[in-house]
Amino acid sequence: KMKKILIGLLVIALMAAIGYIVLQKKGYDTNSIINTPQTVDLSVTCSEPSNALITSVVNVTVQNNSSRTHNDVTVRLTAYDSDGNIIKEKTTTFDRTLEPNSSLSKPVTLPARTKRCDCVIESSNPS
Repeated sequence: KMKKILIGLLVIALMAAIGYIVLQKKGYDTNSIINTPQTVDLSVTCSEPSNALITSVVNVTVQNNSSRTHNDVTVRLTAYDSDGNIIKEKTTTFDRTLEPNSSLSKPVTLPARTKRCDCVIESSNPS
């Protein structure tokens, strides 16, 4: 009887581990990509905010992980305060061409009370 209970617990633990792995693979993180055919090749990160008196600045970096060229890459940034509340959403577009297997960076200004920032790629024009 104890052996059956132990096997049952092992099965439940295995199913929980598999469920956890599946959820992690789904991309539940802060720097995820909206996977459309136009943006599947791209990833984006934003630095920790550097706070000044009136504004905060984050450095947004877009990485092209493919052999295609991308133009007009648009990134949506969401700024959060110290309590985790959204204080601003902003869209920025990279005007320069993102060459294959390369990256582009640019500073973006957010409100001074920004403590954390998430960024997501919204669109691009691959060629």
